[in-house]
Amino acid sequence: MAEPDTDLQTDAEKSDPTEAVENKQNIEINNAKESDPERVAGTNVSFDRSALGGFTYDSTELFERINIQPATSPAVSNITQPAAVNLADLPVSPIAEILPDVLPETTQAVETGYKGMAVSLPRETYVNIRTAPNASAEKVGKIYAKAVADVLEEVSGTDGAWYRIHSGTVDGYVKAEFFATGDNALAMRNDISTRIGTVNAKNLRLRSTPDVSDNNNILTTLGSGTKATIVGEEGEFYKIELDKDYFGYIHRDYVKLEYLYSQAISLDEERIAAELAYQEQLAREAEEARLAEEARLAEEARIAEEKRKAEEARKAEAARKAAEKRKQADAFRQQLCAYAVQFVGNPYHFGGSDLINGTDCSGFVMRVYQKFGIKIERTSRNQAATGTPVAVNLKTLRPGDLLFYDTNGRINHVALYIGNGKIVHAANENFGICIWDAFYRTPCCAVSFLP
Repeated sequence: MAEPDTDLQTDAEKSDPTEAVENKQNIEINNAKESDPERVAGTNVSFDRSALGGFTYDSTELFERINIQPATSPAVSNITQPAAVNLADLPVSPIAEILPDVLPETTQAVETGYKGMAVSLPRETYVNIRTAPNASAEKVGKIYAKAVADVLEEVSGTDGAWYRIHSGTVDGYVKAEFFATGDNALAMRNDISTRIGTVNAKNLRLRSTPDVSDNNNILTTLGSGTKATIVGEEGEFYKIELDKDYFGYIHRDYVKLEYLYSQAISLDEERIAAELAYQEQLAREAEEARLAEEARLAEEARIAEEKRKAEEARKAEAARKAAEKRKQADAFRQQLCAYAVQFVGNPYHFGGSDLINGTDCSGFVMRVYQKFGIKIERTSRNQAATGTPVAVNLKTLRPGDLLFYDTNGRINHVALYIGNGKIVHAANENFGICIWDAFYRTPCCAVSFLP
């Protein structure tokens, strides 16, 4: 017997004699060969292999433990057994590819013995179950390929041998030629079933590799009663899928096997299942439509948000450029005003335009602008008529703008606004070029020739 691949402690066994006895019994039961029906059953009863004519299942206790019972007497049957069946040699498409989408999931049965069990061969998508042994009798159910049935008897029908069967909730008749029984059915067991392993020892090690000598491959330990799907075998180990895509190896001596099979389905069950499947499909479609609408709205919101951010960014960039342009313009205006005020104190000369030797008001502003490459008219009235109008108030006036004054509605004077409510201008013969208050008299208008 192999050394136990568990974390059971000797001290614990000593402290709990009952538990130690139970663990020892578990190890003894599971130390038999895998092919031994007694080991598969998980019991120590005597077993007469010659008594096996097939195997039965319990459709009322799903996922219960396998419990193969020894036959009380050799099975007697006049059932004609088909030749040994190799599923790989049967020229059929996989059932999943040919069944309608709305068909219900097949029910599961747990093996409880072999006597009288038959397997539907996959040479047909399904076999009809009828109320009598003839092809025109009423249909009461269907048994799909690789599903199992309990054969109650063989009878002669209108077109050969028929079986009276029980499978799932369905009782009826099927043609015998579509089924394998006895040893042929037993040989198909691994191909038609799902194997479930139940841990029957405490702290069974789950390993990443099937190597009991490697202490670095232990993933975790499994408690007694843990169930997993067996997906393969390697030596003394079963490869299991514990959770979705979580695999490992456990020692087969501490695992109880269950074989789960598909069963027949009645027409009423199929109709109800199809209706449920249809309702589920409608619900899925509604959910998909809801999610699609949510996704559409989210995409629209995302696009709108991107547009809003892009517009904000555009406006921010435009504002930045405008501010930069305004800053540059302000600097330019300050330079122009600084140039103009350096002539303060120079003389006034009517009709003149010499900033040093004498100029009148319009000649003064014309020459100042000319210095900076800006050409304007010679007279104050023409200057007022050709510039860009500006509101006459201190909030809108900027350094470099021109303020005009009139007498009896006729413009007769111009000054250069230099900021802070002040102007520089060629006032008259008495004051020459000087700086005064912009509102020493009320301006009649203002214009700008500057950016």
